[in-house]
Amino acid sequence: MLRAGTLRRQGYAVLLTAAVLCIVAIISLAQAVSRDLTLLESANSDNVQWTLSQAEVEYLEFERELDHGIARGAPDLDQIRQEFDIFYSRIATLQNGALYQDLRQTRDFTEALTGIRAFLDRHVPLIDGLEAASEQELLVLQRETAELDSEVRKLANSGLFYFAKLSDERRKSIAISLQRLALVTTSLIAALALLAYYSHWMRHQAQRGKIELQKAYARVNTVVNASLDAVIVSDNQGRILDFNAAAERIFGYRLEDIRNQPLGDLLVPEHLREAHFNGVRRMNRNGEARVIGHGRLQLEAMRAGGEVFPCELALESAGRGEDRLIIGFLRDISAQVAAEQELVEARDRALAGEKAKSDFLAVMTHEIRTPLNGVIGNLSLLEETQLTQRQGRYAHNMSISARQLMQHVDTVLDIARFEAGQIASTEAPTHLGHLLQDIVDGQSGHAEARGNTLQWGWLGQQMTWVQTDAAKLQQVLLNLVGNAIKFTRDGKVSLEAERVAPGQVEFRVIDTGIGIAQADQARVFEDFQTIDTSFQRQSSGTGLGLGIVRRLVETLNGEVGLESAPGAGSVFWIRLPMTECAPPEPDAAPPTLHDLQRKLDILAVEDNEINLMLLQERLELMGHSVQTARNGLQGVQAAGAHRFDLILMDISMPVMDGLEACRQIRAGQGASAGVPIVALSANVLPDLRSKIDEAGMSGFLGKPLQQNELLTLLSEVERAPTAAPVPTAAPVPTAPAPAPHSTVLERLRGRFEAEVSELMAWLNAPGTDHADIAARCHMVAGSAAAFDRLDLRDALVQIEHAAKTGAPSETLQAKIKAAQALWPVP
Repeated sequence: MLRAGTLRRQGYAVLLTAAVLCIVAIISLAQAVSRDLTLLESANSDNVQWTLSQAEVEYLEFERELDHGIARGAPDLDQIRQEFDIFYSRIATLQNGALYQDLRQTRDFTEALTGIRAFLDRHVPLIDGLEAASEQELLVLQRETAELDSEVRKLANSGLFYFAKLSDERRKSIAISLQRLALVTTSLIAALALLAYYSHWMRHQAQRGKIELQKAYARVNTVVNASLDAVIVSDNQGRILDFNAAAERIFGYRLEDIRNQPLGDLLVPEHLREAHFNGVRRMNRNGEARVIGHGRLQLEAMRAGGEVFPCELALESAGRGEDRLIIGFLRDISAQVAAEQELVEARDRALAGEKAKSDFLAVMTHEIRTPLNGVIGNLSLLEETQLTQRQGRYAHNMSISARQLMQHVDTVLDIARFEAGQIASTEAPTHLGHLLQDIVDGQSGHAEARGNTLQWGWLGQQMTWVQTDAAKLQQVLLNLVGNAIKFTRDGKVSLEAERVAPGQVEFRVIDTGIGIAQADQARVFEDFQTIDTSFQRQSSGTGLGLGIVRRLVETLNGEVGLESAPGAGSVFWIRLPMTECAPPEPDAAPPTLHDLQRKLDILAVEDNEINLMLLQERLELMGHSVQTARNGLQGVQAAGAHRFDLILMDISMPVMDGLEACRQIRAGQGASAGVPIVALSANVLPDLRSKIDEAGMSGFLGKPLQQNELLTLLSEVERAPTAAPVPTAAPVPTAPAPAPHSTVLERLRGRFEAEVSELMAWLNAPGTDHADIAARCHMVAGSAAAFDRLDLRDALVQIEHAAKTGAPSETLQAKIKAAQALWPVP
């Protein structure tokens, strides 16, 4: 309605403005016409034209009197002089009169006037002395007067032409002014007619607006009453004026019962009332509004029964002063707050689940890699002893199984690394031919065992040295080739490489195996996905290989895909960006045992006795001095009392873990505060790496220890500036001869058996602390796995879990008895 009134006022203003402009234009044009008519009525133009005509008449009179007088032989000198003076006077008037100023601006008139005036001025002396003039002078005067005829005619004609043109222009001007006057008059009449029509139309619109306003008011009332939000209207003192149905339902009041009552006493909780009344007084005193017009706020309100509930409130105002109204829009958000709380709890549970998964991976990493460390370490020592051919074959097969198990563990850990965003691509010059040949050589035995032929080759132009991440590319191709061999029997597997575009290479692994159905192709690159076919059920696998392939290819900024059909084999392809590069400079050969220059003093901190003995044995075989500690606290004490060249520190240990031990060594003033401290852990997840760096450790070695990694570390410690200088005369220590097979393994087995027997007897002691039970079972479980006592290891892990989680004593004792049944106490 307000908009309609505004438009009506604007329309009237426009029409009135147009009418005023038309009236002003009419007045201006009327004045112009009147001025032109006045000019036409004046005699100036007639006088000018009459003077021009009279000048020509006076000239003719002078010429006639002169001609007649000479013809008679007795000219009337006075009459001639009189006619000359009259003509002279006419010309002087034309030359000097103000009425002829515009006329004198024309070229023809001025030339004629100048010639005539020159004639008159030249003969003034003759006319003045006419009595003494000779006949001959009169004849010259007659001839020159006759020659002046054309100039006089030119003078008259130019003047008449000028005034004729001036009259035409004035008539045209008057005509145009009259036309404009008529047009403006017509426009004024039209504007007045339009104004009349518009007034009629606006009256009609006002009537319609009134009806629409009534309908809108009815609709607004309907909407307000039907709204799920409470609508509350109060005056400037906070007294309730209106209350919709939703407000009655939310608060439990009827409008008739609370009209004109202060809403602060009815709807505002007690702890907010003082702030409410202060706000009302502040608004009435200086107009300050801290809540009104500031959008929705989350507050609390109170129902009729005194229940306080959360709500969303928005306040707006209308009017000023004492007529000011406050309109409140309130929504009960009790259900929403409850839902949000459930979401928060669900989020917390999800985060706890993620943490549990991370903890599980960390535990599994440690639990699996710890026995693997023992197995592989024992196999490494075993292979250094004198073995029969059969024993050597058995040891070799055990090493292969251990490496395969390690590969499965690494595959699961790769998933964790990808989820943590810790996998990055590191490019370096790589010889593609050598890389592909190594893959084929490494998988040829597996292929032959399944009756397959395995080959590789280039299609088109070959590429030799390229810039790429060789480790990730090799892992991708090994996964694809291994899969192809696993699902193909008595067939053919081919690895092809082709440059498909500048800076882009495509690798294809082609097999003649069982193939993959179209419906299954979209999910084979997901985690833990295997294809359920009869032949597949005979093949082992975690279903993670192709998931790793997809992630690695994405890390390399490439694409991966497949083409396959059941019974027709498969083609897995990857397309990677690669640029050719120059061969790298030859690297220095990796360090060997004979490259070590001096004996190092090493502290080994490890809670698992078997692993500690293996580490000590290996280092001592290299010729180094090793001191051991069974937990972090012992390691801190040893490092404070003696300066070592290197400290190898396990992470998960009882009493004090390796991270805290490292922090205390670094923070203290002990003898080994500044020596390299290298972490030893089966947990290789990314979050542990960051914790290791934060604790101040110098590096990380994963379990099981690799011989080349250990040698590299020892070589770096030797070259470090903190290392003691090597005496020039001192001989290089040589490694002692390997201990016989029985000496090493039997000693370790005896230590293991004694360790288990001691634990079983200790578990029967009354009042044993649960934390101690968990710690000792954790330590012995790793040793049990190293000696292939997996049943005992599982039983000890169950005891550890029950003790850590605070299981009832009956449950813990049942699990202890189950373990003791596997290892009877003497």
